[in-house]
Amino acid sequence: MGLVGTLLLVMAGCGGEAPADARNEGTVGEAEAPAVGPATGSDGGAAQDDMAPDPDVVGTLQTVFDALETGDGALLRSVVAPEVVMHFAETRDGETTHASATLEGLVERIESSPEPLIERMWDPEVRVEGTLATIWAPYDFYAGSELSHCGIDAATMLRQADGSWQIVALSWTRAQPPACDLHPEGPPS
Repeated sequence: MGLVGTLLLVMAGCGGEAPADARNEGTVGEAEAPAVGPATGSDGGAAQDDMAPDPDVVGTLQTVFDALETGDGALLRSVVAPEVVMHFAETRDGETTHASATLEGLVERIESSPEPLIERMWDPEVRVEGTLATIWAPYDFYAGSELSHCGIDAATMLRQADGSWQIVALSWTRAQPPACDLHPEGPPS
């Protein structure tokens, strides 16, 4: 939910220009959760070892990707704050545009998608300081079996009272093929 801008292409038939009213919504896909390393933050809380992304942070973003693929709006809402801030930058034909999206717009788009929306990240970079976490990762995005776009996902999360992470800000870039880095494992199976 990059992240949210993906659904534009799905709604426009996977490859064509999305309608102007759809350009402010999008999506996300699949990732592996690396092991966590020991560290402590300046506040005495857990800080993230730079070499080992926190699996809970990675898993929270992965939950967004799972919701996109299954069209499960309730699952998406379970890890994203209702007041989430979502922004993206899309480069198409050498021109870059910026837009924003809402959680409810994204939920509507994923629940109405006729095909699975598969977003996959790799090599996530995670930083954790106490109750604040960020994750930055390259991704590719498929509408069904067709490559739609790629880019970088960046999310900011806050740890909740129950220890879970909630996404409070989500940004991404979106580039069109052939200017795409693809998942090291190749296309989704």
